[in-house]
Amino acid sequence: MSAVARPLPRIAWGLGYGGVIPFVVLSLVAALKLDLSAFGIADVTGALLGYGAVIISFIGAVHWGVALVADHPGNRTSLFIYSVLPALAAWCLLLCPPGFALAGMALTVVIAYLVDRSLLFSKVPTDYGTLRLHLTAIVTLSLLLAALFV
Repeated sequence: MSAVARPLPRIAWGLGYGGVIPFVVLSLVAALKLDLSAFGIADVTGALLGYGAVIISFIGAVHWGVALVADHPGNRTSLFIYSVLPALAAWCLLLCPPGFALAGMALTVVIAYLVDRSLLFSKVPTDYGTLRLHLTAIVTLSLLLAALFV
């Protein structure tokens, strides 16, 4: 991240932290073996995996957006190519047994953060990297907690 990073708007922080609520809640529900069928959620693990796949796809899509405004064609190519890999990884994990899939999504989120730190944060002159670090930690711990109890 650049030393002249400007702050993200408050809405970005709010939406980012709001986006981890389903991870935290569904992971706790899975760990405590609570029944959410009265709320229309018959498969808590499936709901958590589905949400995880959506968010992992979103994380990759940020690269697509940055690629659209990149200056150098070489930068654009690597960003476009990488942008689809998290979604493909998440989809493959949806085909796996739930405990493995949850742990795999946790690993995917960590790897995506490391890739973003290497390829993306310097291209986005904000404190997006700090937000992503916080969100990555919460999501990873939530997914691993659920994986332990599935």
